[in-house]
Amino acid sequence: MSNHLPISYSNKSIAVLPFVNMSADPDNEYFSDGITEEIINALTTVKGLKVIARTSSFAFKNRNIDVRTIGDQLGVSTVLEGSVRKSKNRVRVTAQLISTNDGTHFWSRNFDRDLENIFALQDEISLHIADQIRENFGHLNIQEHLIEAPTQNMDAYDLYLKGRYQHLMWDGEGIRNAVELYEQCVKIDPSFALPYFGLGYSYAMYGSWGNNRALLQLSEENLSKGFKLDKQSYIGHFGKATLLFWGQWDFINGHKTFQQALEINPSYTEAEEGLCELYTAVGYFEKAQWHADNILKINPLSPNHYFTKANIHYLKEDYTKALECIDTSLSINPDFTHPIALKQLCLILTKDYEKLNDFLDKNPLAERPEECRVLYKLVNPEDKIDVDISRVSSMIKEDSGGALFPWQLFLLVHLDKHEMAFDFLEENIKKHTGQIINFMNIPLLKPLH
Repeated sequence: MSNHLPISYSNKSIAVLPFVNMSADPDNEYFSDGITEEIINALTTVKGLKVIARTSSFAFKNRNIDVRTIGDQLGVSTVLEGSVRKSKNRVRVTAQLISTNDGTHFWSRNFDRDLENIFALQDEISLHIADQIRENFGHLNIQEHLIEAPTQNMDAYDLYLKGRYQHLMWDGEGIRNAVELYEQCVKIDPSFALPYFGLGYSYAMYGSWGNNRALLQLSEENLSKGFKLDKQSYIGHFGKATLLFWGQWDFINGHKTFQQALEINPSYTEAEEGLCELYTAVGYFEKAQWHADNILKINPLSPNHYFTKANIHYLKEDYTKALECIDTSLSINPDFTHPIALKQLCLILTKDYEKLNDFLDKNPLAERPEECRVLYKLVNPEDKIDVDISRVSSMIKEDSGGALFPWQLFLLVHLDKHEMAFDFLEENIKKHTGQIINFMNIPLLKPLH
């Protein structure tokens, strides 16, 4: 992370680092992570307080780094550290506030409670923290309560935290596990809104990337159940906007719903990123760029946001800036497949075969390396490189989908099989397939214009 520049910061700013799981059972990690996220969410409701988003705070999980360095990288004056010990029906939380200016601890407390009082405890801790920041750095308007209990059923809440822990892995396996846990959760407590919204989002993403209408229908049903219980959930609006945008390509209502999520919680960077992706898809690059930069003020260590920013530059054909953002994304998470695949396309378009070939050789996570080399040769025929393109027709036939980018389509376009390319494009637009959503501005489709 050393290539991140220090960010300027205000005094009224905080990063809540992941609370350490001090329970005897290491599997209780989901619980300490859940408590951390709830406190972050509660603090974002305090007007005038800059709160770093979860992704960037969690970049420091299990890493012993000086708080002054953390302050520079995240642009905050204060860090909250803590630990959670859960045993049977009791929980002990320790918390301390530290100044990133000189590393001094200016407040610390231990809290011992019954598990059934967990929401009151989260509220109490969040209010103490906001109050301490106000005391040390000046006026803040703090509500009487920052957290309301979303359920009275502790077993359901425990299952929800386990589901959310899996959900926030943001990968196929994590989402599958989350769905199972959310389903158990709503069986135990059908009046608990959050797991319905978790299911709504999970089914929307699965359905839209797998062209599965039945899953999109399940998404709609679960979101509808959730909204009957809680009309003002920003997580619910985010799930619904995801379904509208990615699942149904309904840009107008998707736009409206992403904005509703952000009106309720302006610090919810997932919803702002969705809005940014929507502007990108319709070619409103200036608006997309503004939101991408705005997100990074409170989520400066999110690999996904740097990928989103790189994607904007790539679609604008500014490959130098795209590659800079890709490299930043990969410096945070070297195994993140989205920027890896995008880097392959940018190196084709910048005519740098040596760099591309080296990248493909060294990167086991590269997408469709054989197709990638052949595409390079087709796009840059003047470059005298030793690439065998005799298998290209069978590559097109064998393509089973599942990749981030439509390699099959790119190969058809650059083999001058334009009628077949149009048929492929039309069919995938009807199906609302993944990254095809950006078809109006994809540089590799230029010959079709």
